[in-house]
Amino acid sequence: MLTGEILRASARRNANRTALICGDRSMSYGALDATASRFAHALLRRGLAKGDAVAAMCRNLPEYVALHFGNARTGCLLVNLMPAYAPDEIVTILNLTGARLIVVEADFQDKIAALRDRCPDLRDVVVIGEAGSDGAIPFDRFTAGQPETPPTVALADSDPYAMTFTGGTTGRPKGALVSHRARFVSTWTTAIEHEVTGEDVIGVLTPLYHAMGLLIWLQSAILNGTTSVLLAGWDPDYFTEQTARHRISNALMVPVQLRQLLGDGHFDPHRLASLTRIGCGGAITPPDLVAEVNGKLPTVRFINHYGQSETGPLTLFKPWHPRDRAGTIGRTAVGVDLSVVDPDGNEVATGEVGEIITRGPYLMEGYFRDPEETALYFRSGDGWGWTGDLATIDDEGFVTLVGRSKDMIVSGGVNIYPREVELVLEKHSAVSECTVFGVPDPRWGEALVAYVVCAGRERPGEEALLAHCESRLARFKRPKYLRFVSEIPKTPSGKVQKPRLREAFLKEEGLQDAAPG
Repeated sequence: MLTGEILRASARRNANRTALICGDRSMSYGALDATASRFAHALLRRGLAKGDAVAAMCRNLPEYVALHFGNARTGCLLVNLMPAYAPDEIVTILNLTGARLIVVEADFQDKIAALRDRCPDLRDVVVIGEAGSDGAIPFDRFTAGQPETPPTVALADSDPYAMTFTGGTTGRPKGALVSHRARFVSTWTTAIEHEVTGEDVIGVLTPLYHAMGLLIWLQSAILNGTTSVLLAGWDPDYFTEQTARHRISNALMVPVQLRQLLGDGHFDPHRLASLTRIGCGGAITPPDLVAEVNGKLPTVRFINHYGQSETGPLTLFKPWHPRDRAGTIGRTAVGVDLSVVDPDGNEVATGEVGEIITRGPYLMEGYFRDPEETALYFRSGDGWGWTGDLATIDDEGFVTLVGRSKDMIVSGGVNIYPREVELVLEKHSAVSECTVFGVPDPRWGEALVAYVVCAGRERPGEEALLAHCESRLARFKRPKYLRFVSEIPKTPSGKVQKPRLREAFLKEEGLQDAAPG
């Protein structure tokens, strides 16, 4: 099914039903569908055509939803940009994609205005809100007077239509290019596994510029004719207020949001009584957080969700799964083909570490204009995508992540997987969250560094934490360095920014010149 038709079909069934709520604004399915078509015609009238790139930089606003579906009706490629990108990153992406037009929220238009001279392909800037930059066009004026029916453009479900940039925690961003078919399959899987129905009111908390927020979660709501409450920014008190006001029943969030919600000083389960399901994805959900959800919101069905921008959802830990498997990412989702293999593509034995590979219609087309990285991702040449995530799988099919292949630490010639050490640290009652990474070591090749956020005001002794590790792990897996910090930097999707931490640590220790290239 074409992406534009997902909205069109729901608008036919539910023209007067509220599709989107954002603050004091609301938009019906009929109005959203009409706005999407007006945007599509405006792009075509501006001279853009199938295969051209259109960029967007915006928080969770109704216009973002409209431009997403409208753009999909033209055959143009939507380039989703994080507002947090530095100017050089934005320039790199805009020039790589050759984006001819960008839609930007008013709060970020100055950032785009400052770099237009560095982006020779960028012709038009459309502003959501008041346009203050020279030559910028307000969104409402850009779409005014255009037809409210879809344009006639020859499209196939195999055509690419959007990309999100990934790799922010491991290196330079890569544009994961996806087809209509791929994300329709992911949308369908999500609707089934997260039990999204037309009766729901969906909380859209994760950023729409991330694949999980826009291409998967929001699309599953639109597919079902569900009302979606958009949160332009994250604040646990505001989410609680919006849940009580609009009776939000189903929400998907990243672990850091969930932890902040449960730990908020104003946490009130009675105001969250309408919530029946919470999904969590974008990063690993620690077992203690799963237990905290079950304890503080006992009537909520909690689902842990694992996937990638390249793949969509792959595995889920469901409410009925055994509690002693809470440290896993669950079992494969409906319709997903997944295996854990050695470097030669052979399935590993139960409990052994291997790389997660997957194949199916939900896979990306490849990385935009990056044949080398695309070939590496599909390196076996038989349709399997190599995710770069290392894991074990038990005899009941439960998958446990142990780290990224690029994050694997080799100390004294022995492989150490950061996630294994993190899981042990997270079991200590004084640890709220942690992350582990490797740094150069003159004796062992690499040594382990652990950054720890404490659960309470009292900080545990370093030796106590190291003894805790040594009682549960081989001594060579014990961190050589421990750092107690107030927070751990993460991407908007909740993934820990290990390269940033590693760089800061090496600089602090005077080891930056020893870092491998």
